[in-house]
Amino acid sequence: MSQNEQSKISLGSLIKPSRVLVAEAYPDKKQLIEALVKTVCKDYAQLDSADVASQVLKREEGISTTLDTGLSIPHARLEELTDFAAAMAVLRTPLRDAAGDLSIRVMFLFLSPAKPAFFQKHLQILSALAEKFKPEFIEELVSLKSAEEIAARLAR
Repeated sequence: MSQNEQSKISLGSLIKPSRVLVAEAYPDKKQLIEALVKTVCKDYAQLDSADVASQVLKREEGISTTLDTGLSIPHARLEELTDFAAAMAVLRTPLRDAAGDLSIRVMFLFLSPAKPAFFQKHLQILSALAEKFKPEFIEELVSLKSAEEIAARLAR
């Protein structure tokens, strides 16, 4: 199995239906990030959602993670984690990224352990996300009706 195939498998394994938010619209990027952080933190008692959101938002201030494809990939590396964690949102109505003139259709929040052994996989996940979430795939996700359908499509 190639390194790229391993990354694709990892994307599907990171998302289960309970971590998919399907929304008609969202008020702003900050609130969407906070909602996704809360979704992930429900499964991790060791994580404080306010602290995690602060770290993700601080990282976003440095450089926006919104791509011209409609994908936004806010992320952070956390000392408290021992494995990767993620949540995603699919927006029926695009959200304007305040940092520029890009629109967000899908936001894929992921958190990774801060330990050096996980850094290469962290980069692989970023690369796999950028490769998989082309405009056609994003439009397909937006057309799906439920979190279950979206999670299943991501797993393929």
